[in-house]
Amino acid sequence: MVYNLNRMKNIIIVSVISLLFFIGCSNEKDNKIENTFYIELVNFTFDSLRTSIENNIFGKVTFYRDGKLEIVSENYVTENLPETHNFYNAAGLQNKIKEGTKKIRIEFSGDFSYDTVAYSLQKYKFSKKQWVKTSDMGVLKSFTRMVDPEYQIKDLGKKIIINTVEYSYN
Repeated sequence: MVYNLNRMKNIIIVSVISLLFFIGCSNEKDNKIENTFYIELVNFTFDSLRTSIENNIFGKVTFYRDGKLEIVSENYVTENLPETHNFYNAAGLQNKIKEGTKKIRIEFSGDFSYDTVAYSLQKYKFSKKQWVKTSDMGVLKSFTRMVDPEYQIKDLGKKIIINTVEYSYN
């Protein structure tokens, strides 16, 4: 009788721990979906700037640590961080778009110059089988004072990325 009671107690404890584990994991998955943004680049005719932005935002995770924004590859995140945002290429969605999926559209506008770029930022949410615009920042301009064209492209790309990431938190 004592053996059966102890066995029953152990089964209940293991069941409760398993249940709590699965609940905790599903909340983390829901949080990741909630904070995942797909980036769509539109009218980026200057390939170097497009490549710079793609290489430095797709597959990245952003978070605030000690009041400082950090952008790292999702492969390097080893700890549980509060409110991380994940960024992926919207082209990878194809026809597998789930309800509630979020997208940020970065649309290049005007002629490209090595020291200035104009672009707009808009947020969309997938609802009822279509993208619905939820926010629009209007046209933004980023400037650089770098001399070397290679550094100008990197600097302009970095400013676009920072503005996009900040926009995802608002």
